Amino acid sequence: MATRLLIVGKGDNVITMILDNLYSQSKLLDIQVYNNLNLPTLNKFNHDWYNITVSNDIDLNEYSQLTLGVYQPSYKVKILKSLNLDVNKFINIIHSSLDISKMSTLGRGVLINSNVTIAAHTLIGDFVSINRQVSIGHHTTIGDYCSINPGTNIAGNVTIGENSLIGMGANIIDGIQIGSNTIIGAGSLVVKDIPSNVVAYGNPCKVIRDNK
Repeated sequence: MATRLLIVGKGDNVITMILDNLYSQSKLLDIQVYNNLNLPTLNKFNHDWYNITVSNDIDLNEYSQLTLGVYQPSYKVKILKSLNLDVNKFINIIHSSLDISKMSTLGRGVLINSNVTIAAHTLIGDFVSINRQVSIGHHTTIGDYCSINPGTNIAGNVTIGENSLIGMGANIIDGIQIGSNTIIGAGSLVVKDIPSNVVAYGNPCKVIRDNK
């Protein structure tokens, strides 16, 4: 019998990432999706390799392996706080193509998609999502619940606070500090520090408004 995995929260694209990552590792799992946010189905996430069922009513205690099925940092925080889940049950779901230094550290509940590179002495926090083709430089810290979109380049000695989202194709130069609960827009070039609780974008990246 296949090992059971509960995906908490139903984001169609995130579930597709999870399935692709599991397939790359040849992990055979019986997958249940807990749609506690009542999200509509927008895209198909069927996969011949897996038995997948979706439910709005489930006994969370029946599962020893959990992962988050949402991408937005605010949804991640909402699920963890509202359900009071045991964080020790969350597993990392990582694509086999990940290139990570042995001197770097991953938190729990991490989702990393294909063709990601993580350099030495980097710390990836809990429940961080890193999408495809992302490069992360040395001595960088990415806080809990962050999401990094495809094609992002993060140089060395960068700090990104918890609950922040980095848009697709953003470039962040060495030594930059980005605050918590901040959104960096797609394609931005970040050449100076960005504070917490803001939306910032552009080339060069600058604060546009508060992130309420």
